[in-house]
Amino acid sequence: MNESNIDPQEDKRHTPDSDELLWGESWYFNVYDPVQDVALFTRMGLYANKGVANMAVLMTVSGVEAYNRAWHNLPLPEGDMDIDTDTGLSLGGVSYRALELLKKFLISFHDELIPLKVDLEWEGIMPAYNAMAGHSENQATRFHLEQAGKVTGTIAFRGEQWSINGVGNRDHSIGVRNWNAFTGHNLAWPVFEDGTALGILQIHFEGGESADLSWSFDGSEVKPMKLERYEATFNDEHKPISAIVAAVDASGTRYEMTCTRKGLIHWPFDGYLLNEAAFEFRLADGRIGYGLLEMGVRAGTQGR
Repeated sequence: MNESNIDPQEDKRHTPDSDELLWGESWYFNVYDPVQDVALFTRMGLYANKGVANMAVLMTVSGVEAYNRAWHNLPLPEGDMDIDTDTGLSLGGVSYRALELLKKFLISFHDELIPLKVDLEWEGIMPAYNAMAGHSENQATRFHLEQAGKVTGTIAFRGEQWSINGVGNRDHSIGVRNWNAFTGHNLAWPVFEDGTALGILQIHFEGGESADLSWSFDGSEVKPMKLERYEATFNDEHKPISAIVAAVDASGTRYEMTCTRKGLIHWPFDGYLLNEAAFEFRLADGRIGYGLLEMGVRAGTQGR
């Protein structure tokens, strides 16, 4: 895999370069193990100019939502992602620590009451990529590092323990993000058995504008990509259960996938709702992958 052209320092915590209250920084990691059928979604968001932070740890087991912690308006945490710190960045029980910036991380979480204990190592299988590269700044963010990886470790939950050997996605966002400006977005981040990874993201804004931040990784190179088709099938509660997604990368390679849900959680951001799910992705040539399929919608408009 080629080295990322992103400075490793970009993976650390930043000082705001704007006094905008919506200037924020977030880190996100997920994992899905298809053998154990366990999915975990974690996020930490910091609003330095507001002086508050939010975090979430969400989990499905055998397709059923099993754990959901989403805390808002927490005090800003101490620490950083720097490899020189022993504690990393911790908030609400979840901790992220870099073993090697842009490449390898420790993810931990401990809720003694449930109990739930997570100890995972997340390792990138591709160069970290800024999906905002080449795009004008918009109300989504100015920098959106994305990366596919493999994940190993253990998850212990209510007397059960699983040895995790799965795949995952991560992102690191920096800049002004206004969720109220979004009318919706569609995302698919599969990781395939041969090391191919796709990052498909199209965001729709108030006023009809949109941004396509898609990319492909063929095992050696990251290329920009354009979304051609994103058609989801919903249940009676308007939750996605399957989808057909197709996109074409800069070299002309077309990826068309049938997508089947493995486990879904709900994740509210005030007036914006995320349907976040682990999915199985099957390419036309038979290759199978796993990862994230996410559909966001402005609250009150879903199903219309």
